[in-house]
Amino acid sequence: MTLSPAGGVTAAWPWLDPGDRAVCERAWSAHLSEGALQRGEAAWGALAIRRGVGAPPGYSIPWASWALRLCGRVSSPDAADDAAVAVAAVAAGGIEGAPDALTRGTIAARLLARHADDARAHGWLLGLAELAEASWRENPVIEIDGSGAMAASTAASAREAVALWTAPALVAGDDLAPARRFGEAVAEPIWLLDGLVRLWIDPVAPDLAAPTLTPLFALWLRDPGLAPPLLRALSGERASRARRGEIHSLLATRPYRAALAARMQETLAAAREVVATSPRTSPSARRLAEAQREFLDALGERLRFFEGLMSFRDLLGPGAALGPPRAQGEPAPPDEARVDLQAAVAFLLNAAPWRESWEVQRFGVLGSSEQPVGHWFVRATILRALIEIGEVGRDVRAEAAALLDEIPAGELRYFGAFRDVPPDADLLGVVLELVAETGAAKERAESWIEVMLANVGEDGVVPTWFYRGPAGPTSPGVAWAGDDCAVVRLNLLVGLLSFDAARFAWLIDANARRVLDAASEDGIEGACFYDASYTDLAFLRFARLYRERAGGARWADEVAAVEAATLSRMLRSQRLDGGFGAPLCTAACLEGAAMRERPDPLLLTRGLRYLGERQLVDGSWPAEPLYRVPMKRGREGYHQGGALTTALCARGFAAARSRLRRGEERRT
Repeated sequence: MTLSPAGGVTAAWPWLDPGDRAVCERAWSAHLSEGALQRGEAAWGALAIRRGVGAPPGYSIPWASWALRLCGRVSSPDAADDAAVAVAAVAAGGIEGAPDALTRGTIAARLLARHADDARAHGWLLGLAELAEASWRENPVIEIDGSGAMAASTAASAREAVALWTAPALVAGDDLAPARRFGEAVAEPIWLLDGLVRLWIDPVAPDLAAPTLTPLFALWLRDPGLAPPLLRALSGERASRARRGEIHSLLATRPYRAALAARMQETLAAAREVVATSPRTSPSARRLAEAQREFLDALGERLRFFEGLMSFRDLLGPGAALGPPRAQGEPAPPDEARVDLQAAVAFLLNAAPWRESWEVQRFGVLGSSEQPVGHWFVRATILRALIEIGEVGRDVRAEAAALLDEIPAGELRYFGAFRDVPPDADLLGVVLELVAETGAAKERAESWIEVMLANVGEDGVVPTWFYRGPAGPTSPGVAWAGDDCAVVRLNLLVGLLSFDAARFAWLIDANARRVLDAASEDGIEGACFYDASYTDLAFLRFARLYRERAGGARWADEVAAVEAATLSRMLRSQRLDGGFGAPLCTAACLEGAAMRERPDPLLLTRGLRYLGERQLVDGSWPAEPLYRVPMKRGREGYHQGGALTTALCARGFAAARSRLRRGEERRT
């Protein structure tokens, strides 16, 4: 390894010279002065050159420095300077303010045309246009195949490497084809080494914090023996020193080193074969071939450096990571998940009755003079979640019964006595669940049900809004949007199935049919008030009860088919960090996964770690939008509350943890 001039920092790449930056900046400034480059290109060009000479010292791939060395062997200094600037422009993807790849390639071709005829420079540009530039996905969805490895492959970009090796051939007047083949062959080992630099040396690289699916991580994730421990280690947060230590401890072990070494040796051997079999008819071509061999030797030496670094880290063992020792690649121990869940429950119990999550309309509803407050739905939803979590250290059923006692007979309204908003099926569904769970308020429940029945259509379909009651209209006559919301219908179906499935079999059949008719490959259509993840979970919760309680279950086969498709779609969306999106979405997917007959333990473990590490220190999760509501001055938005979000996150967390523990008990 070499030392950078910036105070003893280890440089990760060969062929660096302290004077490269000044040379490239002079060339760029000269082109700006001559008008060959536009003034607007000055800012991003300076950043491209800085990165192209390895800055921060020794971290970035020094494309420009390499171009100086290579072109200096086969052409004049002026041509080498221009080639370095051209290659830096090609490799400037991702730099703020830089134009697209085609525009940058055109700039590079224009600079190289000063030392080669226009036709060859144009052909060089067309050749580059066939190749993708480097762009690694941040926190992508990771699909796991049956072997436990990542299903999709991630090819290393060859655009930058091909530009590097064809530029000297272009200005020397040589055939571009052999240089292109070498650039394509050497691209993967360059990017693998770049991944090692970013993982082990560069302290500000975003690969872990993002996280980013670099070719290095993709190499390990394609191996069924290496992928599961790595996926567990990358789940949750990765920015802390303790977690980075855990990840480094895992990746330094012999299996990961061996897989990397095998692939590097394979790709370097393939590149050497390209050098050996390519015709070299001119002195400049032979000099370029010599440079190619030296370059491959240098890359091999860099690999050996990292092998030594990782071997030494492996000798230190997992105890080198800050924090309590933990087996390499293992998820958070079960007691940590239990503590996380206990903290969430404690937050909810201490925060009751959760006023922070109530919907308070201080500006009125669509200009009304009254300022209604909606809290029954929020409280009922949180209490239902606590009942499902179980063993919370308090008689939550008694609290649910007390809530039911607050609600008067007759028209069950979201805003209580505020009559401008009619009663709705959403609130009725969750209230019927509580009645079934507690046995309380059964007589009053019949009066709420009467209002619903007054709104059932001839086809048995229940609308979202109940505009009629046994005694006449329930509201002044304003029509509200979303009167056929599929999710509200699903929530009502869960309530009816919980309350008395046999009695309401005809309603359940009609409304289940309505939902099934709205099902497609992409999900349940017609969700007016909730997002896709909540919609999917609502269907899964309905399907579970329908299977258990609907007697003959007229639509059982179709429900099962949509249930399977919904689960498959949901669970294919897990990302590299273990989440399925935001915590609320992740909790919904975990709760759905827990309903599977044989859920994937790795999926549950990764999701639990992600969800647990986004929990705040008071046990809550930050408030997230849940359902649509009218906002001030005629706008629309989403209601959200910290306690409401926490209850749903804790419910999903508890379901996944319980399912994972049951699976572990069966295996033991």
